[in-house]
Amino acid sequence: MDFDPAAVSKLNEKKLIAPGSVSSSLLSELKLRAIIENARQISKVIDEFGSFDEYIWSFVNHKPIISKFRYPRQVPVKTPKADVISKDLVRRGFRSVGPTVIYSFMQVAGITNDHLTGCFRFQECITAAEGKEVEIKERAEEKKPDNSVSVIESELSIAIDELSFSCE
Repeated sequence: MDFDPAAVSKLNEKKLIAPGSVSSSLLSELKLRAIIENARQISKVIDEFGSFDEYIWSFVNHKPIISKFRYPRQVPVKTPKADVISKDLVRRGFRSVGPTVIYSFMQVAGITNDHLTGCFRFQECITAAEGKEVEIKERAEEKKPDNSVSVIESELSIAIDELSFSCE
């Protein structure tokens, strides 16, 4: 199921937080309001950057951060990069997006590869990231120059989505 920020942002808050509703029994009122507000802010980011992917990956120059941790105790709960992203999201009106939450998101989305160096997924994620980058560049060279920017952006977004799912 895909997340549709436009649909979520139009949800009726009063119905969601009404006593006895399914959502109010699962989440607190503050969390429900944050989800709806964040969906509104995502829509604004999409209007500004073309996609949320373009926005979020711009913080890492569209390349995943490769950590080379050997031991679980080395993996941080937040990083300076997560702090920068968190502050920008808060500045844009997002809620409940502290640096620890953002760093967890970065890990899940494949923006940072925190698999331990001994983990079988570590090299797979690096290879996937490198392969997608080369594939995107090769496709871009084949395209005509008049629409190459939009094609590259589209293919980059697709590749990032695939990369994000492959590194989970």
